Amino acid sequence: MNKFKYITLLGFSSLLLAACGESSDVTVESVSSNSATSTAEEVSSEAESSEETSAPGKRSNPVSIGESATWDVLYSDADYNPLEGTVTTTISNIIRGEEAINQLMEANEFNEAAPEGYEWVIFDMSLVLDEGSEDDPFNTSTILITPISSDGSEVSQSTYATFEDGTAFGWKDLYKGGNDSGKVGLIIPEGDETLIEISDMNTSVFYKLK
Repeated sequence: MNKFKYITLLGFSSLLLAACGESSDVTVESVSSNSATSTAEEVSSEAESSEETSAPGKRSNPVSIGESATWDVLYSDADYNPLEGTVTTTISNIIRGEEAINQLMEANEFNEAAPEGYEWVIFDMSLVLDEGSEDDPFNTSTILITPISSDGSEVSQSTYATFEDGTAFGWKDLYKGGNDSGKVGLIIPEGDETLIEISDMNTSVFYKLK
């Protein structure tokens, strides 16, 4: 289980339970603003009307490398009053296997090799709080990052990656317009078409690693 799942505050959990429980629509678009296909690639949950294509960001229609996903999030102020926001997330610079463990060992000699049959994957993750409070922060530790193997199972994490100080994603307070960018390291089945599930506990968005 991803370590971010252990830090969810009781008040935040209560807030989500009190919410309607409906996931947000997800918009996916090309990261490159110069792409001629950006407008054509921008989609929303209207894709659900298609019998052949599920909504963008679903496990059956994951976000591709070079694309970003935008959706609404629910968080709270210090008194657990509900706040609404919008985030955009992007995954990039994906490395796996030997290159990944070599980078981890350079970052911290106490990082461990993946168990037999598994490999490390490292990627850069960026989250921008496009809309949100000017006075109460959205903390990125509330975002869950979970590998889901091709057989549909969550990949348990027997160890966690350690990066140089200040280079890991997460644990940052963001106000409207703020950005958190950093590295994420996870263990996944070797050679598997594993997806990364990014969730705010209300909406889940799946990303490809290849």
